[in-house]
Amino acid sequence: MLTLVECQPRITPVSWNKMIRLGRRVRAQVARWRSQARQRQALARLDDRLLADIGLTRDAQMVECSKLFWWCP
Repeated sequence: MLTLVECQPRITPVSWNKMIRLGRRVRAQVARWRSQARQRQALARLDDRLLADIGLTRDAQMVECSKLFWWCP
């Protein structure tokens, strides 16, 4: 009797080291996003005098604060 056997695709196991590195990269990226969001919130609270001290205009402040948290500076 002849039995046909399908070949299963070979699944390579992911090493724990790769998973740990991926987790660290994800955690670092989330930390960068949170930092950017906090900095933009702080920038949004500055008044005209403080903006002039750091060399920004109100328009530049509005542009920067309107960016989404993942948008790089």
